[in-house]
Amino acid sequence: MMTHFTPNTALRWRSLLAFAWLLGLPCAHATPDAGELALQQCRYIEDPQLRLRCFDQATGGPLLPGQTPADAEPVQMTLDEDRRESGQGLQLFRGHPDQTLSWLDQRWELSPQAKRGTFQVRPYQPVYLLPVFLNSNPNTRPDSPNPANRVTAGPENLDSNEMKFQLSLKTKVVENLFGDNGDVWFGYTQSSRWQTYNTGLSRPFRETNYEPEVMFTWRNSWQAFKDATGWDPKLLGISLNHQSNGRALPLSRSWNRVMGIVGLERENTLVQFRPWMRISEPSATDDNPDISDYLGRGDLLVVHKVRGHELSALVRHNFRGGDQSRGGVQLDWGIPLRNNLRGHIQYFSGYGESLIDYNHRSDYLGVGFSLVGWY
Repeated sequence: MMTHFTPNTALRWRSLLAFAWLLGLPCAHATPDAGELALQQCRYIEDPQLRLRCFDQATGGPLLPGQTPADAEPVQMTLDEDRRESGQGLQLFRGHPDQTLSWLDQRWELSPQAKRGTFQVRPYQPVYLLPVFLNSNPNTRPDSPNPANRVTAGPENLDSNEMKFQLSLKTKVVENLFGDNGDVWFGYTQSSRWQTYNTGLSRPFRETNYEPEVMFTWRNSWQAFKDATGWDPKLLGISLNHQSNGRALPLSRSWNRVMGIVGLERENTLVQFRPWMRISEPSATDDNPDISDYLGRGDLLVVHKVRGHELSALVRHNFRGGDQSRGGVQLDWGIPLRNNLRGHIQYFSGYGESLIDYNHRSDYLGVGFSLVGWY
């Protein structure tokens, strides 16, 4: 019986050969050309906009006005070292192999090729669950300079161990506000401390902090600074931030801030600086008039990745010296386990691990799991 070699048959064979090539399998009988392989790689991009851009460039169109096919930059697929080791799959980049999308590009979609449109849920701050969260000095009687926010009842019988978890996400609401730059994001972070082992108090949620914010981000390209230091100051931004615990008097705590955002990266290390200014409130209704003296007037985040592990340090300070010097430091270690699941260890020391403890100093040690890291 004679087999008819139709165009569909040829397409199926090309698809099988390209897939075998992607898996690293030997193909003895035929080798697809570079154009066919580029097309096959485009099929495995999940994001529709990025997949369309890949097909456009692999087939030579559409082009920008005045651009020739020879001028168009090819779209390629690669696995960078950290993502390969952590099992996170393929990453798209343009141009040479050392021009992969950076951490800031992946998280904030700064460059044109990183844009993914509006109203899609994206990671923001880490997402984790810590079934063990030990507190060296539980705050059994929260206090505030405002008499209406001062607890006068007897101390609560709190367990030193509780459960902590955090959820955080963001979505872009406006893309490319100025040409191909300038995005507006809405972010939301919620963290809870749950006295889940305290049967005497019926396992209450001791403290939950809610943090919505609106952020404007801008892609920066300060090449002279990058050439001089090796650090790329790619992210600039400003944020309007609200944080509260949603509780009634006398346990209500809240504040509003205007934040600056500066993000720099270099190889496997990222640095983010956020100075902020509190938006003042009438003294009679201010839950915590001295909160800036304890929670600080800015924070510095440093994240380093090595072989799938994520190490981070978040430091807050009030920019004061001597006896007035206060703040806090949080250290996190994400340990790769399987796919996106990581073991997670967290240590905090200082003031303000939560809003109800903004002026209370303690040390905390948490152990658990995380699904999303900083970057």
